This record gives sequence, structure tokens and C-alpha cells, in this order.
Amino acid sequence: MAPLEQLEKALRDLQLSAPRFTAMSAESLRQHWRAMIKASHPDLPENRGRLRDAGAINAAYDVLRMDLLARRPHGVGAGAQGDLARETVWRGERVTIAPPWQPDKNAKNHRIMVESYRDVNFFKKRIWELSDRSEEEYHIDAFGQTMFEGRTSVYGNARVFDEMARGMLIWNANGSREDLTRAVLVSPANDSGTLYLIYADGRSLAHKPIPLPYDELAGAPSRDKNLQAKLPVVLDRLQVIFSRNAA
Repeated sequence: MAPLEQLEKALRDLQLSAPRFTAMSAESLRQHWRAMIKASHPDLPENRGRLRDAGAINAAYDVLRMDLLARRPHGVGAGAQGDLARETVWRGERVTIAPPWQPDKNAKNHRIMVESYRDVNFFKKRIWELSDRSEEEYHIDAFGQTMFEGRTSVYGNARVFDEMARGMLIWNANGSREDLTRAVLVSPANDSGTLYLIYADGRSLAHKPIPLPYDELAGAPSRDKNLQAKLPVVLDRLQVIFSRNAA
């Protein structure tokens, strides 16, 4: 079990009393952590101007979760203990293996320098967390005014398409104008040829993604010249449709 001082700090960071934590199951602790990590999002308007340390929340969750495992080992196999070890390796100064939120196992850098969607590693980790640590890989593509501009891959699911789009807008803009990104598209890595439009010209389509055809032989949407030429036309038509519906 963790030292008393470490436990007390973890309880403060997760805003938990000792009696409440003692009565918690691993699942209820996970749900509490997930709610706090979502509320700590640095890009939320209500969090601007104040520091909400998502790193401290994550570290506190690791401490309390491992304390639960140490006190309630029954039913927890070696695999779960190994997962805990693998999840914490990336936090060190020298990273020897890819963290569990990193789809690109050949990536040379897994460090999170800024806890904002401007940092691609923070982006990947946050989407993985919000999708309940999904193992399903998605490619996310950003389309500017006339061409594809940025691409990254995350572990996620359809429930967090809206967050994927918001994160991609921030990361692709890198501090510039987010409105210069006209569209965000996602494609499941295990289903080549499937592509969904989840954001278009300031409007989220995450709850009703629009499927778009593209040439899977091209390897990626950005390499499909036909799609690149037709996408601005599709976006313009959608703007007309949305305007009519709003009238």
C-alpha cells in the first residue's frame, strides 16, 4: 500500500474523504476519476483563467487504484497488475515502451509537454481516457479550405466523436484560427474504406456522422484526389441545407 502522505495527497487531489474512498469499489473510483478528468479539461470555457491539474488527478487515481488492488487482491490477476505497471512507465523521464493510449508504437516521443489539445500526446491520452480506455483505433483527419492538413490516430469510440472533433480543431490550428479547419473526418483503422464526417463548418455532426465514400486503395483520405476535390462542394451543400433547416 502507498505511504500515508501519498494517500492523503491523492485523496485531496481527487476531492475524496477517507471514509468515502474506503467504501469505494474499483469501478466507483474509476467513475469518480473519469468525471473529474473530464471536468478538468483546460479548453473548457469555465476552466479558463484557473489551473486545473489533470496530471495530478491522473497521478492520484493511479495511487488510489493501486491501493485498492493492494488491499483487495482477490479476483485481480497478474494481467491487471501488469497493466498498471505498463500504464505508469511512460510517466518517467526515460520512456522504454509505448503507453497504453499511444496507437503509434513506433513513435519516438510519448511525453506530454502541455496539458492541452495543442499537444498531440495529451490529445491521444484524453480521448483514450474519455472512451473508457478503448482499444479501438481511429484515424482523425482535418480538412482546411481546399485540402487535407493534419492527421493523427487515437484509441476511442463513437461516443467521443464530438471530443475527437473539438480536439482536432485545436491541435490542427496550433494556436491559430480554428475556423480555418472546415471539416473533421474519422475512419476506423480496422475498417478500411469507411469514413465519417463528424464536423463541418462550425457544426458538430458527431451524433449523426455522415458517411463519405473514398478510395480505400489510396491508403488514406488525404491521398484520394477525387475526395479532396469533391469535399468542398459537399461542405458548401451542407451549409445550404443547414441554413434552410434553421430558417
